[in-house]
Amino acid sequence: MTLNFKNRISIVELEPNPGPEPGESEQEFTKAWADIKTMKGTEYNQSVIAGNIGISRFIIRFIPNIKPNMKVRYKGNLYDIESITNDDEGNRTITIIGKAILNNG
Repeated sequence: MTLNFKNRISIVELEPNPGPEPGESEQEFTKAWADIKTMKGTEYNQSVIAGNIGISRFIIRFIPNIKPNMKVRYKGNLYDIESITNDDEGNRTITIIGKAILNNG
């Protein structure tokens, strides 16, 4: 499979705001170039059945210490990390499955 790392993404952590103000703020963990694949075929059908909308696969070069509680920011959209896989356990690429977070406001 040929990978085309042409899309810039940010991996961010949400941290509580300091002081008495409620809410969270984004702290950038790292930026990466990604090959982005949308879910197709049975993968897409399973995500629709499960009620998930906006599922994307982000393939990036290996970066250690990415955690499932982090988020992916791409083109102004924020994605929850559903899974992180070290492809072939080779420490070359990581596949992140992300679910778009819908803004209700």
